[in-house]
Amino acid sequence: MRWAITIIMFLSIEIYAYQALKTVFKFNWISKIYILINFCVYLLLSYRIFYIEFNKLSYSDNFYEYLSIPIAFLIILGSYKLILCFHLIVEDFFRLVIIVKNSIFSNESIDFSISRRSWISKMGLLFASIPIPFVIYGIFKGRYDFRVIKYEIEFDDLPEEFDGYQLTHISDIHAGSLSNEEKTKYAVDLINKQKSNLVLFTGDFVNSKSNELLRWENIFSKIKSSDGKFSVLGNHDYGDYVNWESKELKENNFKNLLTIQNQMGFKVLLNENIKIKKGASHITLIGVENWGKGGFRKSADLSKACKGVKNSDFKIMMTHDPSHWDIILRDHKMKFNLTLCGHTHGMQFGIEIPGFFKWSPVQWVYKHWAGLYLEKNQYVNVNRGFGVLGFPGRVGIPPEISVIRLKKI
Repeated sequence: MRWAITIIMFLSIEIYAYQALKTVFKFNWISKIYILINFCVYLLLSYRIFYIEFNKLSYSDNFYEYLSIPIAFLIILGSYKLILCFHLIVEDFFRLVIIVKNSIFSNESIDFSISRRSWISKMGLLFASIPIPFVIYGIFKGRYDFRVIKYEIEFDDLPEEFDGYQLTHISDIHAGSLSNEEKTKYAVDLINKQKSNLVLFTGDFVNSKSNELLRWENIFSKIKSSDGKFSVLGNHDYGDYVNWESKELKENNFKNLLTIQNQMGFKVLLNENIKIKKGASHITLIGVENWGKGGFRKSADLSKACKGVKNSDFKIMMTHDPSHWDIILRDHKMKFNLTLCGHTHGMQFGIEIPGFFKWSPVQWVYKHWAGLYLEKNQYVNVNRGFGVLGFPGRVGIPPEISVIRLKKI
C-alpha cells in the first residue's frame, strides 16, 4: 500500500509538471529531452535498487556507492517539479475561481475548458529553475566546502590558567557517506591548523555500521590536539537503523565502533567525566550517551556522568542532540557553562548571511539548530556537521569546524 501511494504521488507530480512544458513548448524537442532525462534517471535508480536486491546487499552499507548519484539527480529534478507544481496549483486555484464566478454571475453552465495562460507557465518554469544550480553545487561541491567558524566566549568563573584555552568542535562525520579522500584530508588539515588544546566530537561517526570507518581510520587518526581528543555517541552510532540477524552482531558492531575510535586516538565518554588539568586548576569535561526528544534513543545518565563533579567546577558538556539541552540540561540544578552538540546538520539546506540572517526548515523542529546560543548564563554550540546523511549534498549550510576560545573576565 505504501509503495502504491508513493508511485501515485510521483506519477501525479510528473503529469502535473509536464502540463507546464506542454503549454509552453507543445511537443517539440525540449519536451522530448525532458521525458528522456526523467526516463534515464528512473531507469538508473531502478537498476541500482534491483542490483542491491538481487545481490542481497545491505542498503545501509551500499547506499552512497550505488544510490547517491541517481537520488541526487532525482532530488534536482524533484525540487524543480515541486516548485513548478506549486506554481501551477496556485494558477489552477484562480482558474477555478474564475470558472465558478462565471457560472454564478452569467447563468452559464460550468465551463472547465479555460486553458492555461502560456506566460504563467513560463513564469513557473523560470522560478522552478532558480534552485537547480544551487542544488547541483550543493551535491557536487558544497558538501566539501568546509568552513572554520570561530567564537570567543567570556566566563567569569573560568580558572585563570585556562584563559585563552581553545577547543575544536566537530560533529556528525557519517563516515558511510564520505567519498572524497582528498577533501576529507583537507578537512583534517584544517582541524590541525587550528592548533587547539582539545578536539571534541559530538556523535554520529557512522551512519550505522562500524566498518564504515575502516576506510577513513588512517585519515581521522591524524587529527591532533595538545590535551586530547574526546567523543560521545550519537543516535546513529548504536546500529539501531539496521535489521541485524542477531543481537550479538549488533553488540559486536557497537564494540567495534568503540575500538576503532580508541585506535584513532579518541577517548569515548560513556556517561562519564574527566578533569583537564593545568597547574593547580582544572576544568571538567562531561560526556553523555545519546538523548533526543521524541522517538530517539535516551541513553544519557546524568547522575553517572556527573559523579564526583562539583557545582563550582567549570563544566563543558558533550551531548549529541540539542533537544537534550533544551529539555533537560539548560534547567538542570548543575550549571553547565558550555554545552556542545550537533545532530541537526542544519538540515543541510538553508540560507545564512553570517551575523544578519539564518534560516532552515529544521528550525521548525529544533529551537537551537546551528551556531552559538546563550540562555540562563549558559552557552550551547550546535555544530552544523562534518558529513551528510540522506540528501548527498549541502545547500546554504556548509560543513563546519567550530573553534571556541575560552576567555576569563
